[in-house]
Amino acid sequence: MPYLIAVLLLFASTAWADDAPSVQGTLMSISVSEDALLSNNEVVVDYRLEAAGAPAAGLQDRVNTLAASVNTILDEQGVFRRQTTGRSLQMLNHYDKASGQQKRDGWRLVQSERLITMNLSAVPGLIDRIEKAGAHLDRLGFRVSAAASEAAMNNLRDKALKKFKARASDMAMTMDAPTYRILKLNTDAGRPVSPMMPRGVMALSSTEQAPALNAGQSRLSVTVSGEILLPEKVFPVR
Repeated sequence: MPYLIAVLLLFASTAWADDAPSVQGTLMSISVSEDALLSNNEVVVDYRLEAAGAPAAGLQDRVNTLAASVNTILDEQGVFRRQTTGRSLQMLNHYDKASGQQKRDGWRLVQSERLITMNLSAVPGLIDRIEKAGAHLDRLGFRVSAAASEAAMNNLRDKALKKFKARASDMAMTMDAPTYRILKLNTDAGRPVSPMMPRGVMALSSTEQAPALNAGQSRLSVTVSGEILLPEKVFPVR
């Protein structure tokens, strides 16, 4: 039985050695990129609903009332995706000089919300309405939608792979190699970070008309990197 196991192990190691890629030759690294500018077609609005006072027990009811008012406005549009992104209860303090200590004034409950839409023209007027209903705008940003981003990324990836192959062929020809093998191939693609507009840019007075928004563009990029192996070749010294 030990002899049979040793024979099997010898056969297996030989088979694995035959399947393992040979590293004899000239190893070369390649990295190429493709990028494109896409028009932003989606708006992300982060806002918060908050209530302050003491005791803390009644703050949730006040925040729920604010949320109901804001949701009524959003329901009229019917084109928004909504998400509650967080909720926190914060202690309110002030420093008392006489005692030299912090004194508790009460509590603040903050509920963070996010809405996403492709209806760019409706956003300025909508923000004005929900702020009047009690919402506080934190930031506003623009981005490429997931569907448009995926389609663009697939196209950029195909172009980058073709560029990788062309670069590999050029390098092989430069080294007088008839062929090349791809040993490693990696693609790196990321969704661009949404440019965010601070709260002050969107501030409106009661007499101002809601501004028109320019969504701008986002740059998407795909990088393909890897290693190729050229056949071993002895070059004469000149």
